[in-house]
Amino acid sequence: MLSVLHDRQYIITYNSEIIMKLKSILFVLFITSFLVNAAGQDSYYISKKLDVSYEKAIERLKTELKKEGFGVVSETAMHETINSKIPGSDMDPYVAIGACNAKYAKKVIGLEENIGLFLPCKILVKYTSDESSEVVIINPKVAMSVVENKEANAIFDEVTEKLKNVLKSL
Repeated sequence: MLSVLHDRQYIITYNSEIIMKLKSILFVLFITSFLVNAAGQDSYYISKKLDVSYEKAIERLKTELKKEGFGVVSETAMHETINSKIPGSDMDPYVAIGACNAKYAKKVIGLEENIGLFLPCKILVKYTSDESSEVVIINPKVAMSVVENKEANAIFDEVTEKLKNVLKSL
């Protein structure tokens, strides 16, 4: 009887030590993951605040997109839709623009036929005051990171750089 009690106590002690070690390992993994994400994880968008009106920001954006080979394929005034659908709503101007670089779109569709679910690239222009606005552009590299295709990911990297050029030029 003493031997059985001793064996159970050993098992309980042994399992407690394993649990403590596992907790320590999980804690270290959590902290490491947090630090890596905080230090190097790109956001799903890139943005820039401008000291120009909302209307001027849209005009400049379209000009810079064209310089990088993008065309505007859609433009939705979200504020108009929301304000008309929700009584009493007074949303500030907020436009969603769909931009497409046909050369890159054709290449990536050839590699991933369903990638069109992510196209065109989304861009927001937001009113912040009468003389300021913000442009927010999707980061294709991050947003499309679920696609496990090295060739497609290389295209997303190139498109991301082109969109960053647009933002820098504004």
